[in-house]
Formats: sequence, C-alpha cells, structure tokens
Amino acid sequence: MGAVGVVGCASSAAPVADVVSALVSERFGSAPASSIPARPDPRYRYLRVEVEGRPAALLVLGYVDPHPQGDIEVWYSAKREVIKTQNGRIVGTFGLEVDWRSVQFAPAPPAWSELAPHGSQYQRLRDEMPGHRYAVTEQLALQPWQGTPTLVLPAALPAALARGYGWFRESTLSSTAQVLPPAWFALGVYLGQPAVVYSEQCLALHFCLKLLRWPLPESAS
Repeated sequence: MGAVGVVGCASSAAPVADVVSALVSERFGSAPASSIPARPDPRYRYLRVEVEGRPAALLVLGYVDPHPQGDIEVWYSAKREVIKTQNGRIVGTFGLEVDWRSVQFAPAPPAWSELAPHGSQYQRLRDEMPGHRYAVTEQLALQPWQGTPTLVLPAALPAALARGYGWFRESTLSSTAQVLPPAWFALGVYLGQPAVVYSEQCLALHFCLKLLRWPLPESAS
C-alpha cells in the first residue's frame, strides 16, 4: 500500500486490522448510531460516516500515504471497507456498494485557503465499480459558498457549529458518465490545523456519504 505508518499505538503484535475490529463492531452502515462513542479512544483518529437512511458508522485512520497533491488518509471499518481521502475529498474506496477504485486530478485542485473568489476548475479521472467503468472523466468547478448551504446535516453536527465553517461547493460541469450531485466541503479546525471537517460526497446518483471527523472538531475556525 505504500503507507508510511500506523496512526496510534498499534504495534506489529496488534496490526491495524485488529485494532479496527476492536473499535468498530459492525459492517459499514449497519452499526446503530448509539454505538458510536462521543469520546472514543484518543490514541486514534476517526471518521463518522453516514449514508442517508442508514445508521452512522465509525471508521478509524489506519495509514497516511504521502502524495504530491496532499497526503492520503486511509480509513478502515471493522469489515475491511476502506475510504481514502485527500484534502477532504474521497479518492478511493473498497468494499462499498459503489467503489471508486482510483481517482486522479489534473491539474491539482487548489488549496482550500488559496481558492480565488471566482473559484477554480479542474478535471477528475476515476475508475468505478461495479460496472467496470474506467477512466470516467469529469470537469469540476469549485467555488466558495457564502453562508451555510441548505443541507440536511447529520444530528451529530450542531447547526451552530456548522455556521462557523467555511463552505465550498464542488459541482460537475461535464462528465462521460452520469452527472453526480454537487459535493460540499466545510473547512474548520482539526488538531489545531485548518482542515475539511465535514463533507457530503456522492459516489453515484443515489449513493451519497456524509463524512464528519470524530469526535467533533474543537472549533469552527
């Protein structure tokens, strides 16, 4: 996998898969929301993931892979489902009902803090399963959003906190496949650094994920 290390205190005697199995008891999307602790083991980093109409699940950060366009965080569920994120964007999944096996950007999306007021455009190239859809090419537009978008936020994210985030909308201008709904990203503070702390991203027209760093970030800005 090319990973540079395990986040937390797992050792060779306790590989990350065992750690994940101990932390998350059910398959992605099947764990009752009440099973997600408000203050999980502080040695690890977590991602609360929710699909509309299903209970939320908790994933744990296993590895961080270096990449020229930004480090890739690799998140695991107890049943080995994987979500990879880069600067808050989903850039790979495994074991979900819709998987993006690989994602590339050209040119690289601008850093959140460096996005011009008029926004930016770039291309995304991805491979999707099932269906063996290879080299799906999409032209994307990213724009800062004034105020808080009219989204149905998860109950775990208080509206008052969401109002303090910096919001961004990533929409599809053209695609060689079905055009997906816009993605939304909320920039806040995580572990003392600016980061995407919440996002809504669709892997297919009717398969959208809500990703929230867990426990709640310490502040909005």
